[in-house]
Amino acid sequence: MITDFHTLTGENPVGTNAEIMAAVMGKNPRQAIVGPPEGLGLNTKGELVDDWGTPYFFHQLSRDVMEIHSAGPDRILGTADDVIVR
Repeated sequence: MITDFHTLTGENPVGTNAEIMAAVMGKNPRQAIVGPPEGLGLNTKGELVDDWGTPYFFHQLSRDVMEIHSAGPDRILGTADDVIVR
């Protein structure tokens, strides 16, 4: 989703989870719509949630690199079962 957004707009979305999801759903200067990844949904706050219903944490490392953190099955960020992708 982030890669597709970057390809369409030339930049990564920034902000909170809800702000990033709004951007990928079309609230961006180019009105590019990528949408959430297949099989994942949004909570009532507009945040992308993992398989355990916990909002992902988006961490912008640089202009072009973002880490996406899932709290994993224990639903607590910063523990051994977290899943992190770049």
